[in-house]
Amino acid sequence: MADRAGGGLLRGWVDESNAIVTAWQVPARECESRGESEHSARTQFYEKSCKLLQKMHGVPPVSSQVELEMTLVYNTFLFSLTCPQHFDVQENLSRTLIRALEALGSQALTSDLVALWRLVLKTLSDAGFLACVHKLLCVQWALWLSSGHLQNIHCLLLIVTQGETRTPSDDLMTVIRNLGLSSDEKSSLLVAVATSVLKDLLHICTVVAQGIERLRQGSHAEALQAFLHATCLPAPRRLFAQVHTLAGLTFAKLDQPYSALQCNRKALEVDFGCLSALYQSSLIYRGLKKTEAEIEALQLLYSATTLRSNVPPASAVVPLISSDMLLSCKYFKSIITAPSSLHILYSLAHACALHNRFSEAVEHYLDLLALLQSDFMQTVCTEGNVAVFPRIPAVYLEAAFTMLSAKKFWDAAAVCEEVISKTADLIPEKLVLVPLAEEDFPAPAVPSILESTESRRLDRLDCVLWAGASYCLQGHAYYQMKETNESVTIYSRCLNLLAKVSLKRLAIAGQPVGEKDPPKFETLQRLRGLVLAGRGMCFMDQGQWKEALRDLKLSLQTSPGLQNAQYALTEVYWRLGRKEEAITCWKESVIMPVETPSAGDFPLYLQGFSEDSLSFDLNDLRKRMGEVCQTSGLSA
Repeated sequence: MADRAGGGLLRGWVDESNAIVTAWQVPARECESRGESEHSARTQFYEKSCKLLQKMHGVPPVSSQVELEMTLVYNTFLFSLTCPQHFDVQENLSRTLIRALEALGSQALTSDLVALWRLVLKTLSDAGFLACVHKLLCVQWALWLSSGHLQNIHCLLLIVTQGETRTPSDDLMTVIRNLGLSSDEKSSLLVAVATSVLKDLLHICTVVAQGIERLRQGSHAEALQAFLHATCLPAPRRLFAQVHTLAGLTFAKLDQPYSALQCNRKALEVDFGCLSALYQSSLIYRGLKKTEAEIEALQLLYSATTLRSNVPPASAVVPLISSDMLLSCKYFKSIITAPSSLHILYSLAHACALHNRFSEAVEHYLDLLALLQSDFMQTVCTEGNVAVFPRIPAVYLEAAFTMLSAKKFWDAAAVCEEVISKTADLIPEKLVLVPLAEEDFPAPAVPSILESTESRRLDRLDCVLWAGASYCLQGHAYYQMKETNESVTIYSRCLNLLAKVSLKRLAIAGQPVGEKDPPKFETLQRLRGLVLAGRGMCFMDQGQWKEALRDLKLSLQTSPGLQNAQYALTEVYWRLGRKEEAITCWKESVIMPVETPSAGDFPLYLQGFSEDSLSFDLNDLRKRMGEVCQTSGLSA
């Protein structure tokens, strides 16, 4: 009588379990027609599965219930992946394994999961429950994979493939390749996802996870081996494209850019929505100095991201389990996630400006400024890679520099005025720097008073630099518009601003006093040199040669290597009749250039301007100095 009652209870539980899976298989459109979201439907199925599991755990374990209980835990795990309570799955899994052992007269004497699995695989496989055990083994595999416990997976799969007699010395990829899991499905017990499908997904995701771990460790050759192996495995299209992108990134790190580009091309052929492959290609083209290809890739990327943001997401059925759920580490996501359209637009504008495509750059910067002033910026700030985006005033200054280069002088002056107005109240009356770079400060768990004070000091220095650069660019705009009086006034205002910053040299352990200036102080000196040069050239236009001489000499003392200032100083010496000094100055700029920091070491807006911006005839100066040098027995 009790057996009959128990059999009826078991049949009822089987029917209830199968009903949950059957209900899940209802197409997503029917869920939508009932006003039910797919996420809420999964949550309901998960809760129903948990309730049924609680019923089964409320009775003593018997061998006739083992297969049902294991199948139910398998389905519960699949429904749990999008639910916040999914951490219960490991507890339910362990309890089910222990109950299965108890049902067969065995007992688990350890809390170690690997040891528990060793006992389960030995005991239940002999009892004919191999297929169900392998279902739960895939669940354990997935749980450890999603939390990055590759060593535990290695030990677990070794137990399946080689038994207890071999130590875990074989490569994980070899172990998985030799793994033979039963994929038999019992028709009377329905599953939400076939075991063979889950096993294939676990296989490629584990290989990819191992490759990512090697990549993080700097073992690029081993990482590449894993990724190339993954390209030979069955995978969803999106994951397949991501694997090719990872292989391309690894080729790039191995200094094989053309192999990397080939991998990125394959990724885009598989899935053109894999925008990270297109972004990685743009970085490779930049390294190869293939300007046209880099800009073309960025243009395609920007068009694709803009189109994607404007198109509502399709209501396609999301699989119960996917690679995104198994490969959840931040490093992986940072690689396979393309930057936002705002970042890409900035990269595009910056690339055009760097390669003197100023008309295009101006258009892109104008679009960028419009986005920065809109609500779009709020959505961008939620993305993980927003930290790489430059500070907003720096973007405005780059835009102003580009407008000046494109001869849009009034527009440039207006953009500079915007930065000045925003930073005016943030500039201190006096700012003292110490010769320590930002990176020299440690990052303690609790920020110290010294650290926070230095951080505030550097923030204020940034404000001085932004305001000073704005004055510098604005002064140049007026200089180009032949309004030299206004330009001199603006340059002088800038020099007064920069005079608020001083460098206090301290003795540092193991470092002589004054050996190293803070990088931002070097930027400040570059800015001061440009401003003095600009004001000196204004004085040249006004015929104030002594004032011009003073400023140009100070400019080169402050920031050696400013080519236009060197040319202008040569011209001033010539006009003052000091030909010997003119020849010496010319030799320093043309024949024997001094070793100075490259303009590329400074922000784009402090690169200086082309020779076309000079108000005197440079070709005439070259001709004159060439003749003088020939007469003196020198070659110009």
